[in-house]
Amino acid sequence: MITPHQWRRLGLSIVRGLRDSTRTDELLVAEELVCRARFKALHMAFATTLATNPEAQLLLVEKPRLAKDAVDYDALRRLPADTLGGAYVRHLDRFGLDPDLLADPFGHWSGARYDDPDTAYLHERYRQTHDLWHALTGLGTEGYEEVLIHAFTWGQLRLPYSVLIVTFGTVKHILAERRWGVLRRGLRDAWDAGREARSLLLVRWEDRWQLPLADIRNTYRIRTLA
Repeated sequence: MITPHQWRRLGLSIVRGLRDSTRTDELLVAEELVCRARFKALHMAFATTLATNPEAQLLLVEKPRLAKDAVDYDALRRLPADTLGGAYVRHLDRFGLDPDLLADPFGHWSGARYDDPDTAYLHERYRQTHDLWHALTGLGTEGYEEVLIHAFTWGQLRLPYSVLIVTFGTVKHILAERRWGVLRRGLRDAWDAGREARSLLLVRWEDRWQLPLADIRNTYRIRTLA
């Protein structure tokens, strides 16, 4: 349960995020505050998958990280652009994204720490694969595209944080910017795409860097949203 102090901190993060969408630190605080209960529920919901899927089991045992000290990003840059790894690293490079920014999700604010390390890792894994989901869906990093990726994420994971981003982001980046096509079709399409795709959170993407991006999208029923 969120305490009164945490509610005040959440409100401050929302205000700061609305003023400046590049304040990743404030956005992460808001995410930590509102998503703890949901990730605990997701861990329980994944019980059947974890009991029957060796890949998911190994993921939680090894807990791989998409950080610079864990992934050879130079090797990914040598992969063709139409592979999963090649597309992912080109997305990072094109938009100047640092994978280490999301590699240690709870270092700057302790309010979202978990007693259970596997639940904590699910939250960390979601955060670290956020930019990978961008590459999978073909979305860039414009404000309205962040809204769309969170509509997709809502379809996948039902994260309360995604509701915040879609709600406030729609006002700032879709209505205020008069992106009527995104309002009429894009939001619903992104949500539908998230629902229709196979579950992505427990996939060991590290084992698939060299596979064609088109094959990955077909396997996991991911539609491009760009």
